[in-house]
Amino acid sequence: MDNIYRTAKITKVEVETSKVKNFILDTKVKAFPGQYVMVWIPGLNEKPFGVVQSLPLTLSIAKVGPTTELIHKLKIGDKITFRGPYGQPFTIISGKILLVGGGYGVVPLYFLASSIPAKKRSKITVIIGARTKKELPFAAKFKRLGCKVLLTTDDGSSGFKGFTTQLAEKLLDKEKFSAVYSCGPMVMMRKIAQISHAKKIFCQVSVESFFKCGGFGICGECCFNGLIVCREGPVFDGKVLL
Repeated sequence: MDNIYRTAKITKVEVETSKVKNFILDTKVKAFPGQYVMVWIPGLNEKPFGVVQSLPLTLSIAKVGPTTELIHKLKIGDKITFRGPYGQPFTIISGKILLVGGGYGVVPLYFLASSIPAKKRSKITVIIGARTKKELPFAAKFKRLGCKVLLTTDDGSSGFKGFTTQLAEKLLDKEKFSAVYSCGPMVMMRKIAQISHAKKIFCQVSVESFFKCGGFGICGECCFNGLIVCREGPVFDGKVLL
């Protein structure tokens, strides 16, 4: 655990969707898939963001409030202050794996997929869901990694019309997977955990929660089912959602 604040310069800004931007920084961290860093905006707030890549450090940030709105105004050459990484990472199981991401919940799943050797990525299937085609993040990035990508949209504007959970259930009925990993809305992850448990498939979920202390586990704001998300998570065995 690294509690020292570091400041890095933004070298590139990618517009992922109308609400999501990727910030590439001129530094690196020793992080594992599923971990996060705490980004500090002086005088405003400090918030956790999942690591997209560790070298260079890349953060994907959705504009959902005052802090993220301010971050979205940052440009190349501006600086970001952070500490970390923190949290428990994914346990990567060898074999055929399924990744299920809802919206920008795909961020830690992308880090997971990119950490797997290129020659094995053909065994990775990714389901990405959003309300509309314009809100689907990281689809092209996963394809460039060599993963099989399946899309779902609520309105049917791209891919399967419906929810990620519906498509995942259909897929798990037809194909055999060694592990399932999921991140996104709680209701989605709970359903994925239930399906995986019924089929006796290893499953991990990345739980999003509000952190105040950010990695110390002392404020209790992120308690979930008796667990401290910032320290014991954010990655948990899917059984915690059953």
